[in-house]
Amino acid sequence: MFTPETQRLIEGMLNKPLFVVFRKPADLSKFASVLEAHLKWAVQSEKRGEIFASGPFVQEGGVPGAAGGMSILRAASEEEAHAILSGDPFIKEGVYTVEVKKWMLMEGGVSVTLHFSDQKHLLR
Repeated sequence: MFTPETQRLIEGMLNKPLFVVFRKPADLSKFASVLEAHLKWAVQSEKRGEIFASGPFVQEGGVPGAAGGMSILRAASEEEAHAILSGDPFIKEGVYTVEVKKWMLMEGGVSVTLHFSDQKHLLR
């Protein structure tokens, strides 16, 4: 299917399966009352290593989250991703519906700069 060179390039990349979750607004009237519980759930999920990255979509002049959001989960399967999401108050309370897609992280990078003198950091 691929040329030997293409196959070699692909094999040298990260090839890390993750799951991308697209949050779609369903009943935003509950947003404010559920936000704190969702944030607590997200912090705990991050500490357990389930959330790689997560956040709301933002439109110019709009409220963060009104256009939905996206999360990237570490999970062994789509079923496990759904099990992780089942604990999210936003999902349990019907604030958002979700679409889950398997995604292969192939390329990119993260840089971190730490300044010990002023205890500041920069993530790029």
